Amino acid sequence: MTSLRARLGLSLMLSLVATIGLLLLIAGVSVHRVMENQMATRLAHDGDTLLGGLTFHAGGHVALDARRIQGIYLQPFSGHYFLIDVDGQLIRSRSLWDESLSLPEVAVGEVSIRHVSGPERQPLLLWSSSFRKQGRLVKVAVAEDLYGLQAGVRRLWWQLLGWSLLMVAVVLLIQRFIIARSLRPVADAVDDVVRLEQGEASALREDVPQEVLPLVQEINRLLHRQQQRLLRSREAMGNMAHAIKTPLTLLQQLAAEKVRAGDKTTYEQLAHYIRKINELVDTSLRRARIAGDSLGSSRFDLRQDLPVLVDTIRRLHRDKGIDFEQQLQRVDTLPLEQQDGMELLGNLLDNAWKWADSRVRLSVDGDAGPLLVIEDDGPGVDEEGLQQLARRGVRHDENTHGHGIGLSIVKSLVEALGGCIEFGRSPGLGGLRVKVYCRCPEASNGVSQ
Repeated sequence: MTSLRARLGLSLMLSLVATIGLLLLIAGVSVHRVMENQMATRLAHDGDTLLGGLTFHAGGHVALDARRIQGIYLQPFSGHYFLIDVDGQLIRSRSLWDESLSLPEVAVGEVSIRHVSGPERQPLLLWSSSFRKQGRLVKVAVAEDLYGLQAGVRRLWWQLLGWSLLMVAVVLLIQRFIIARSLRPVADAVDDVVRLEQGEASALREDVPQEVLPLVQEINRLLHRQQQRLLRSREAMGNMAHAIKTPLTLLQQLAAEKVRAGDKTTYEQLAHYIRKINELVDTSLRRARIAGDSLGSSRFDLRQDLPVLVDTIRRLHRDKGIDFEQQLQRVDTLPLEQQDGMELLGNLLDNAWKWADSRVRLSVDGDAGPLLVIEDDGPGVDEEGLQQLARRGVRHDENTHGHGIGLSIVKSLVEALGGCIEFGRSPGLGGLRVKVYCRCPEASNGVSQ
């Protein structure tokens, strides 16, 4: 069982059941004992009344005053019985009929209370005692049927059990409400995590109970360290690219001056590798400039972030006068963190700007279908090139300066986010068309017609 609410509820229910069971047992025994004591007191009173009604006549004859006998002792098998023994002379209640009671041996002045079996196997509480009256030994025993008392105790026990179960149900409902109210900050923390994942918050709120606060604080510290590491990593990437750029330029000049004249083949190989390194350096610098200072703590806002991104792309390609069109279909934000959105759209727009002749079009749709569609009016890619682009980790035309690096980055990013990307020819502009899906359509092979 992994639910904290279920564990608390089960623990409370078991505790209540054990406690109430013990209380019912104690209550049942106590009530039964109190009622038996009251019954014994009443039997002792009846015994004293019977003793007072005894009269002794000449010749040793003993008589019992009928006025001292209650009517209940006159009904056969009524459950109320008495037996008096005076020196061997027995006086029995009419209720005994032809039955008798076993008189225990009790010393004068002592009282005996015990359970015996009476007429028709009735459970009886028997009170007995011995007295001296007018010099003669008198034994008096009075008994009463325990069935009524036991039935009353059982009824009381069942009533207590019913009320106890009702109270358990009420307490469990109250506890459920209290637990739900107490765990609400935990649910709020879960909502904060969802908002954090959606880019609507940069940290978890710390107005939570003391038991949850250490966990929330550790998560916030982890997030802060991750953001700092991301910032340092991006700065290091840009710094490294800048540091390599100058030595590469000097190396290229040296190759042009020293190697080209003496060994043309070596110069061409050296120039080839220098161009590849330059491509990587240019790509790193471009990614750093496109990402800007975003730490990915919020959603990519098309109204605020897209104009900044487009302005950065224009600056990177200031030598090209590109007419940029955007079609935003009822969408204000992308379901991407700002950092991911900057990198994704930045690389797609940078690639489109690079190959476009005069026009680039961006379409964003929040309904079913592709989330992003980027088109240009450049030369596009042939069928074989589209198949190569669709393969994971493959870039098209690696001999062409800078071609395909951005698309390779985009493919890796989209796949990491759980989506997919399709390449095809734009029917309207004639160049490359790139579709980005949040969820891959069925039977997609990465190439669209």
